[in-house]
Amino acid sequence: MSIQLFKQYTQAMADSDWNTIASMYAEDCVSVDPDGAVFEGREANLANDQKWASMMSDFKFNYANTVESGKVTVVEMEITGTMTGEMPMPDGTSIPPTGKTHTFKACMIMEWDQGQIKKQRIYADFVSFMAGFGIMPG
Repeated sequence: MSIQLFKQYTQAMADSDWNTIASMYAEDCVSVDPDGAVFEGREANLANDQKWASMMSDFKFNYANTVESGKVTVVEMEITGTMTGEMPMPDGTSIPPTGKTHTFKACMIMEWDQGQIKKQRIYADFVSFMAGFGIMPG
């Protein structure tokens, strides 16, 4: 069941369907991004997803491996996007869009409670991410 919920989430992300995404987050959801940033609550998680979507257009998700155990889903995947927006940095500056399209590897672990995301952790190859989008030398 949770694999289907995961696919519903990624399709909503690809479609920028913010109402569906918001409804999928539990009020007290906690997420951790690849850079270690922690987002607590539905609104913070939705804002983080919208930040990613403002930076990268045309999201595509290709699922490589999926594992489901109880209320936990683990998905290894490739994410493709085009960097059409600014990338906000922790110090308040931003990196301008490069217009480059890149595919990078990621792994998401989601814990579900009554059909909603309770906990979410995302791991990604950020060296490939930065080089592929032309932010750093390859």
